[in-house]
Amino acid sequence: MPSTLHSNLLRACRAILCCAAVSLTQLAAAQNSENAALTADALEYYLVQAFQAPTAKDRIALNHIGIEVQAADEGFLVTASLEGYPAHQAGIERGDKILRSDEKPFHPIYSFNAKNSEPSDFAPAGAVHLLDFERRGEVTSVEISPVFENLYDSYRSAILNSVQEFSVGNKTIGYIRIWGLSRSTSDLFTLESTMRMFRDSDGMIIDLRNSYGFLSSKHLEMFVQNGRGKFDVSDTSNRHAAIEQIFPPSATRTFTRPIVVLVNSKTRGGAELFAYGLAKPGRISTLGESTVGKIGTYSIDGNTIRYSPADQLLIDGLRFESVGVVPNESIPFPFAQSQRSDPQFETAVAILLGRI
Repeated sequence: MPSTLHSNLLRACRAILCCAAVSLTQLAAAQNSENAALTADALEYYLVQAFQAPTAKDRIALNHIGIEVQAADEGFLVTASLEGYPAHQAGIERGDKILRSDEKPFHPIYSFNAKNSEPSDFAPAGAVHLLDFERRGEVTSVEISPVFENLYDSYRSAILNSVQEFSVGNKTIGYIRIWGLSRSTSDLFTLESTMRMFRDSDGMIIDLRNSYGFLSSKHLEMFVQNGRGKFDVSDTSNRHAAIEQIFPPSATRTFTRPIVVLVNSKTRGGAELFAYGLAKPGRISTLGESTVGKIGTYSIDGNTIRYSPADQLLIDGLRFESVGVVPNESIPFPFAQSQRSDPQFETAVAILLGRI
């Protein structure tokens, strides 16, 4: 009997160790995938490159249709569609799967740009392409003409294209999707000017889903008074956050009415820190899915961009890398879930109506 018991214990221990090894392997694979080098055949490469570029002339322009994607079986799944850009205008939405371009397998870069060219040598094509995309099992074909533009400029334009006010009953709600945050003085002035459009809104939705960029204290001042959104950064070399320890006086008019902030797993960099700062006073609700926790640094070496996690950096004394922002209310909305309604947006509207 003791021998049998011993054998059973050994088998149980081996099973536990095996499961642990598998879990660690899966975790390592997930981390390596998240922190893998970006190459010039990925749209994310051009987004990071454009935002990291030291000057406007260094930003790489490419022919694109204004989407974010992830690889899927037999195509690319659209995880976001920029307002006002060709895909959005053609009716291509988040959750659609693009299958083909001109009867060839679709690629977000090389369907519109020469594959044998260096990224810096891409040139305006001016061509019309026939795209086939799948939505809820049905395939639709549309004609589409890409734009030739760097993604820094595209994300800035999409912000302005997203702005709207709508009425629900006798209340007015403002909406803005901040696709990319920049510390540029001109961009801060533009955002401040845009915020004046919401002076009569009873409440507001700030959409940070799929957002990227850098944070300035001036961004927070537009929504949180008296520096109440300020947070401490343990390492001042972190480029994603420029948060002064003492907020300077500002003429910025703060939006003091109810706000709901939307975040998801594609909210990264300064946009995560923006959501974190907005939520600090407790007046503003965050909703959606946890952010990725990606506030490290990027290094660019030719056609490769490498990411270094901010493992030692603390936000208000706590680790932020790979943790991110956990929203006040979790509303799942998988990218592969293609539907007419947006449960995160609809919940945000319902929350606001309960407060205004």
